[in-house]
This record gives sequence, C-alpha cells and structure tokens, in this order.
Amino acid sequence: MPATQPIPIVCLSEAFDFIAMFGEAFARQAPGLRLVAPEDVTDPGAVRYALVHDPAPDAFRLFHGLRLVCAWGAGVDNLLQHPGLPAGLPVKRMTDPGQARMMADFAAYYVTGWQRRMFGYPAQQARKEWRDINWTPPAEFPVGILGFGRMGAAIGEALRALGFPVTAWAGRARAEGGIEVLAGEAGFGRVVSDSAALINVLPLTRETEGILGAGVFARMRADAILIQLARGAHLVEPDLLAALDAGRPALAALDVFRTEPLPKESPLWTHPKVMITPHVASAADPDAVARSVAEGVRAVEAGETPAGIVDRARGY
Repeated sequence: MPATQPIPIVCLSEAFDFIAMFGEAFARQAPGLRLVAPEDVTDPGAVRYALVHDPAPDAFRLFHGLRLVCAWGAGVDNLLQHPGLPAGLPVKRMTDPGQARMMADFAAYYVTGWQRRMFGYPAQQARKEWRDINWTPPAEFPVGILGFGRMGAAIGEALRALGFPVTAWAGRARAEGGIEVLAGEAGFGRVVSDSAALINVLPLTRETEGILGAGVFARMRADAILIQLARGAHLVEPDLLAALDAGRPALAALDVFRTEPLPKESPLWTHPKVMITPHVASAADPDAVARSVAEGVRAVEAGETPAGIVDRARGY
C-alpha cells in the first residue's frame, strides 16, 4: 500500500520563513505534517491548515478550504483585523507552557530587581561606592497584573512562590490559584493604585488600546515600576514620558512598542527611567510550535475543538 502523504501546512507570513525556522522541528515532532510555501501548493483549495504571522493582504484568497489557522505568537490582534481572514474560520493561538514560563521569568526579573533595588548598584559600582541600598521585603511589595490569561496566571504563580502578594485585573472577577482577580473600573483602579509593580499582559482589543495613558500613571504609586510586556499599542508613549518626568511612576521596563524596531529617534532610548528590551520577553520554542500545530490538526481531523481557539468576538 502507498505510504500516507503528510498533511500540508501552508506558511503565510511576509516577515518570516517558517520552513527554515520550524522545518526541522516539524520533522521531529510532527512527521505527519509538512510545511509548504504558498507558491509550492499545486491545489490551494485542498489545503486545510495554515501557520500564520503577518500574512500578506491577499494571503487567504486562494486557500478557501482552510479549516484551521494556527497563529504563531501570543498576540492575535493583527491577524483578527486582517481583511482577508474568512469569517468563521477558527484561529488557534500557540499553546506552549514553556512560553508562559519564559514570560513569568522575565517579569520576575524586573519585579525582584526593583524590589531589591538591584538596578541602583551599577551606578554605585561606577563610582566605586560600597553601600547597601534599602529594599522592601517581598511580603510588603504588592504586585498587580493587568490581564489574567495563560501568561498572567503563570506570572502570578511565579511571583506568589517568591512571596509577593499578587492581585490581578481581568474581564471576569474570580479567585484563581490563590490570586484575587478583580474586574470593572473599581477593580482596575485598585490594582493600578496599590501595586509597587504593575505588569501589563492584556490582550489588545478596541477596549484596551491606549489603556496605559496619563490617567493610569496619575493613579500609580510614585515608587512603582511599570512592566509593559503585552502589545505596543497599549501604551501611550508621550504620556509615559511626561509621567516619568513628573515622578510617577518611578521606572518603566518596556519590551514592546507601537513601532518596532523602536525608532532611533525615540526619546525612550535615552530616558534615565526607562529600561528597554527588543520584544524578547517570551518566544515559542520550535518544537513547541510543531507540537501545538499538530495538536490542532489532530483535533480538527477527529471532529474536536482544538485547545487555544480564539474567541473572535472578544478578540482573544
């Protein structure tokens, strides 16, 4: 009998070569799947699955038989706004526990660094100054998390294990993993004003775009750090610069920006109260990408709903 042909996964991205990035991982983790470039597909209408990130404007035009789109990356806002994405086509986000742990480690670095005042020691070293900088015990250093999905929950779990009191804000109030999750305007205000470290991992929607603006900064503690890890469009950058100059918050750690790479002329680069990283807080391991796509394909082929399906009405 002839061998079963691998199921093709069409790669739709203007920015990345998924075959080069993930081909070996798919061979290891999902040998029953085969990544293919759009130009190498002989019958586009027969393709059922796609791996997508920053697709071209007409990327979906020929692939009218798609049954599942697997988004590479945690954020799906740009994909959901794509004018060619067929209505009703299921979109699956990456389901990689390691990606969430990586984000949690990144957040914990800034929380503990600010809590222990570690960021002040390089300047002392340059002055050859031997002096202890006063710091606050973790139990007296409340942390707030904006957004409490997979990433937010992983961050909260990691910080609670280090002894920090954690409160979160999300669309639905609840208690989860020993963490109080607040909702609504009052809950948002409480998380913002009480936190010595405020971490943003919200999804980007019409409601959350620009949410980190002057009104939020005015309510933050003067000794707080803002840790911005979600999407660049959450942050009103001129408002943050003005707030930092006014003394509230005390520091901002920024990993994502409205324009990336961050333009060289941006004043954020040289502001003494801003710490910049180039969108590196979290990344999906190639093997995990292959496993996540394979799980989605297996579920669809079995008539089941894959894990990580995006609620397109809510935007995440």
